[in-house]
Amino acid sequence: ALSGPNGAGKTTLLRILAGQTEKHGGELAFEKDTRVSLHDQRPPLERALSLREYVLSGAQDLIAVEGELRSLEEAMAGGVHDQGTLNRYAAAQARLEHAGGYGWRDRAASVLRGLGFADGDLDRPLRTFSGGELTRASLARALGGDPDLLLLDEPTNHLDVASLEWLERELQTLDAAVMLVAHDRWFLEAVTTATLELAAGRATFFPGPWHAWRREK
Repeated sequence: ALSGPNGAGKTTLLRILAGQTEKHGGELAFEKDTRVSLHDQRPPLERALSLREYVLSGAQDLIAVEGELRSLEEAMAGGVHDQGTLNRYAAAQARLEHAGGYGWRDRAASVLRGLGFADGDLDRPLRTFSGGELTRASLARALGGDPDLLLLDEPTNHLDVASLEWLERELQTLDAAVMLVAHDRWFLEAVTTATLELAAGRATFFPGPWHAWRREK
């Protein structure tokens, strides 16, 4: 849980981690090839895309991995079996398997259903959706890309009870690190295990749930 008063810099920190806002000091260090996804309250810019295209655009690395696997399979079928090629193939295969194998697109569609969209919505252009629906589409895009680090700014906005319960279960089982900002205390208690509080330009880390941090403070 990323905590702090309004104006403390929570959204700015998330956007810096996602590489969408310039930092003015310090160092940002990630393990090589770390995949970062951000959901915030900004609506999608490209409204001509269909809902399906928009959500899949958050998984460009998976599309690239599929292309790499096809290329490597063609090379190996042509007799290329050096260790470098085999290592690249194994790494690409492991990456795709982590995302659910070649069925990762079906998982992305299931995320949309979990957030309240119907199958008939998948091929509708974004311009036909309301602002609240676009916010949920942004959340689906962040979740559907199989990130290593998932950054969520107010993910509970515009969710009904069923979608909120689905999101709680999804985050509890997700194989990723998650940093989130939310005003829903029950949601924070359900899904977070540590608290980072920003205040007056400082960050304080507490290795425990939000209510324990409030009590300790």
